[in-house]
Amino acid sequence: METRMRQRRVRRRRTKRTKRFTHNMKVGLLLVLIGCFVVFGCLLFNICRYNRDKGTTYKKKVLAQQSYTNAVLNYRRGAIKDRNDTVLAQSIRKFNLIIEPRSLATKEEIKKETLTQIAAYFAFDKSVIEKIIEDNPNSMYQHVDGLKELSAEQVNGFKKAMKDNDKIQGVWFEETYTRNYPLKQIACNIVGFTSSDAQGTYGVEGSYNDDLNGKTGREYGYFDANMEFQRTVKKATNGNNVILTIDANVQRLVEKQIKKYNEETGAENISVLVMNPNNGEILAMASKNTYDLNDPRNLSSMYTQEQIDGMDEKTTSEALMSMWSNFCVSSAYEPGSTYKPFTVAAALDEGVVKDSDYFNCDGGLTVSGVRIRCSNRSGHGSISLEKSLMESCNSALMAIGQKLGRANFSKYNEIFGFGQKTGIDLPGETAGLIHKEEELNPVELATSSFGQTQTVTMVQMAAGFSSLVNGGDYYEPHIVKEIQNENGAIVKGMEPVVVKKTVSDKTSSLIRQYMKATVEEGTAAPAAVKGYSIGGKTGTAQKRPVSERKYLVSFLGCVPAENPEAVVYVIIDEPHVEDQAHSTYATEFASKIMKKILPFLEIYPEKEEEPKATDKPQDGSTEPVGEDTAGQDPAGSGQ
Repeated sequence: METRMRQRRVRRRRTKRTKRFTHNMKVGLLLVLIGCFVVFGCLLFNICRYNRDKGTTYKKKVLAQQSYTNAVLNYRRGAIKDRNDTVLAQSIRKFNLIIEPRSLATKEEIKKETLTQIAAYFAFDKSVIEKIIEDNPNSMYQHVDGLKELSAEQVNGFKKAMKDNDKIQGVWFEETYTRNYPLKQIACNIVGFTSSDAQGTYGVEGSYNDDLNGKTGREYGYFDANMEFQRTVKKATNGNNVILTIDANVQRLVEKQIKKYNEETGAENISVLVMNPNNGEILAMASKNTYDLNDPRNLSSMYTQEQIDGMDEKTTSEALMSMWSNFCVSSAYEPGSTYKPFTVAAALDEGVVKDSDYFNCDGGLTVSGVRIRCSNRSGHGSISLEKSLMESCNSALMAIGQKLGRANFSKYNEIFGFGQKTGIDLPGETAGLIHKEEELNPVELATSSFGQTQTVTMVQMAAGFSSLVNGGDYYEPHIVKEIQNENGAIVKGMEPVVVKKTVSDKTSSLIRQYMKATVEEGTAAPAAVKGYSIGGKTGTAQKRPVSERKYLVSFLGCVPAENPEAVVYVIIDEPHVEDQAHSTYATEFASKIMKKILPFLEIYPEKEEEPKATDKPQDGSTEPVGEDTAGQDPAGSGQ
């Protein structure tokens, strides 16, 4: 019983406490609600009062936050210069007129005076600007078509007018740049050009696009609390300058000689490459097809207006691609006898022939039942290794190729860099086509030994030949000497890269001796230049199909012969003459070029004696002595 009474007392206390808590909460809640209504009423009252008294200022602040400009600041693309700092490509500063419609829309007098002055100074229709303001009343940044790429002279004149007339407002000038090529077509196939968005296309402009480009900046504009327009500028970073290995004077002289030859004789193509054999630097590189870099889509340098008008889109595109291509790196061809020094050098280095060896030539050689002729149909008789090059004997070279064997022949093709890209820093390089070891049957080994049935590029031949005459060092050919920032400080220097050793010093010395003798007494005699010691080899490559009797003639040489400082390679593809199979067209042309350019390369005469007379044919009636006109004997089974 006592327990039950205790339980009743506990229940009564809990009930009493619960009732007391609920009542207090109701009173507290009521007080909180009353307080909230009072605070809300005060806040509402203050908002209304603030809006009444300072609503305009508040509106201005909101608008200032919502209206701003964000303009790109263009960088200046770096220049391209020759090794002597001659400018080949540059970006010229221009100006775009910018108007601020928002600044002008609410100031009728200012707008009227500003537009009147713009119209008067630039001879421009002010209604065009009025329409821009009308269409974009809240904008602070609008271009005006027709007032872009203004010159500094134009802009400076108007800025003076703005300074003198404080009613000209809401207008300023944005810097931009246009690409310009001061020398026009000079080195066009090397330099290349830019597209409409200032990105490099072809040549150095393309391969060094990232170095030439800079980084854009930004200009931010906004209204402050006083509705005054403020600007914040993050400057652009200009691009680097690219310094080439070429000499613009040498390049100009080479192109001038090409143009002269084309006007006097003509050819399907004429190309010249000048290279420093001791570091891989390209000193000049030019072809017949040229164009004005400032107007790269103008085909008038190659076609008549009637021909251009008759072109469809595809034909036009093909014509442009042909005009823009760089023959020296992008075109492969059969080299002919200019390849023979490589075969001889490989055989010497492998020890399968020696300087004292002799070969017999009876006018040709029968290989696997196929009669392959020498250029001298009656034969050279017993001929030394040196004279096999001097007189360009196909029979001797085929015999050397047989001694070398297909495995070694393929190995040295690779060593000399044939069938692979050189890595030159120009776009569009091709690798050419050579026979793989397993594909070299006896006939193809024979014809390949004197430069037929495999293709090469000019830059491959020049780089490989440089190694033959410089002691055996194969340098990677390159067109860029260094990268500089806009202040002229060197960012990156292009050090010469020795890729490999091709032949021994002894072999190189013998090749130099043979090349010198070839110019002094052999088929390359017309390449001689008074006072200079010159070495070199001729080439007369028969093109396919052989029935058309079309030829590519060439000369590949070095000067001075004993210690070369320059390699000169000349190609004349299908000269416009009745009988093309004479390398003298190339050797005589090479002589004229070397005579012009050597002083600019600081290579000076060593002697004053006259060059020896040549035994070249004076008319086109006979075959040239020692040239590689390969074909089949009438009695043979065919080549």
